Amino acid sequence: MSKKNSKTTDAIERYAKVADAIVEAGEVSDWRFSHGSSLSLRGAKTLHLLIQAAGVRITDDVEHRISYAELNKTYHLTLKELEAVVDELHTTILKLKLTREDGRSYTKSGVIIADAERDADTTAKAELRYRFSATMRKAISDSSHWAVISRKAVLAFNSKFSLRLYSLISLRANLRKTSEVFLLEDLREIMGVGSTHYKEWANFRQRCLDSAIAELNQLAGFNVGYRALKTGRSVKAVELFWGIKGQAERIEALKELERSSVGRKARREGSVELISQAEQIERHEIAQLLSGLSEH
Repeated sequence: MSKKNSKTTDAIERYAKVADAIVEAGEVSDWRFSHGSSLSLRGAKTLHLLIQAAGVRITDDVEHRISYAELNKTYHLTLKELEAVVDELHTTILKLKLTREDGRSYTKSGVIIADAERDADTTAKAELRYRFSATMRKAISDSSHWAVISRKAVLAFNSKFSLRLYSLISLRANLRKTSEVFLLEDLREIMGVGSTHYKEWANFRQRCLDSAIAELNQLAGFNVGYRALKTGRSVKAVELFWGIKGQAERIEALKELERSSVGRKARREGSVELISQAEQIERHEIAQLLSGLSEH
């Protein structure tokens, strides 16, 4: 999403008081992870909460604060888990594809959090104090395209691949185009799939792509599909396509976000099974119709 002469920082200010809105710079939505590293699901969720908490001052070289109570409203972290997440944000190297004012593209890399302090107690006053790195601040400061993503959806995802794909498609969902082709290796890198994991297309498709898309289609405000593009016998690229859900589907997604996560996978798989059964019935009815026509 973007508007002429509008910047991501303007969108951050505009949505600052919307509790469920997290404005994510397009450069962050599209980031790559260096050397096969990636954020865990817990790390990615925490980062989104830190981005939201920083608000309009996210591009300033200042210390931000968030209470443990705020972090744990819907996403519970022990002190040990919080320490591990902060260490992860300190050490994960990300690569951002940026564009200079003269139109030249370049890649900037760095850590996510420059430094952090965390209280060693869990009282009401306990908080995490943190400062974003120059890489993050530069990317957001210069950004002119963004996605407004749902905090509830971010916290609801059970797969880091789902969350990465959600950010990727959210950035594109309101544009005129409804599909985009990604080289397979590029898509793997964006989704944070390690270079040594799910190397075969069949494994990547089943364990990462199919499961992520199923979760997106249950929880997001859009539907996603894909088509594998082959060169010879090998899949070399993937075309992702998407479309905004109709009102009834969007309402159902919102209801699902309000429901307990217990039973969510079963509800999702039940929906898939019902669709599959409906398609089988439709194919059977078409076959019967064609058979009847051939007899005349």
